[in-house]
Amino acid sequence: MTVRPIHHSSLVEQAVAELRRLIGEGEWPVGTKLPGEVELSRQLGVGRSTSREAVRALIADGQLRAQHGSGTYVSSTTPVSELDRRLLRAAVSDVYEVRVALEVEAGRLAAARRTPDDIEALRAALGARDRAADRAELVEADVALHRCVVTAAHNPVLSHLFDTFQGALRQAATQLLADAELHPPEHGRRIDDAHRDLVQAIVAGDPDAAVAATRRNLDRTLDHLRADPAP
Repeated sequence: MTVRPIHHSSLVEQAVAELRRLIGEGEWPVGTKLPGEVELSRQLGVGRSTSREAVRALIADGQLRAQHGSGTYVSSTTPVSELDRRLLRAAVSDVYEVRVALEVEAGRLAAARRTPDDIEALRAALGARDRAADRAELVEADVALHRCVVTAAHNPVLSHLFDTFQGALRQAATQLLADAELHPPEHGRRIDDAHRDLVQAIVAGDPDAAVAATRRNLDRTLDHLRADPAP
């Protein structure tokens, strides 16, 4: 029998473990922007190269995502599965086709099944989306609002599918918002109106109106993506 000697973990491994702890314990919730490299290194008590390698390791595991020109954000509380990685590599148009399949039915069910608590959560999420100050906040608020819609559908399988899909959804939405041609200001205003109509339809208990609002939100974007599949 060969017994391998035990080695002390490297600084990078310790930094990775501490980042995972902070994320897993909710100190840095999903959507949180990490401190810059200098500040992160100071907080971890390691050199910049060590913190940089630790961040790269968590990006590779899908727990963090780097957004060009903006920073690094928490995308998952745990390392992602191979399925999650495939979703994150998917074309934006493919992601939006699946969004339509999931969210149209979620809106219909939510309008039929919503509770007073669901209505309160939806209104709060819509308000947070309206108050988003930048692209990163808008993406997180948008995903949170649609998560509330799915929750109001009261279907645990649908909720699980949406949770599995959230990382790819967040990444696709970030790419779209960064593309001025695919997301011009007037398009953004129409999408804002569609979200308000969706919440109103669910509150009113109108499944047909909820479906129509969801399609207004997604179909125009999907049409643009199909015409220009580059993203």
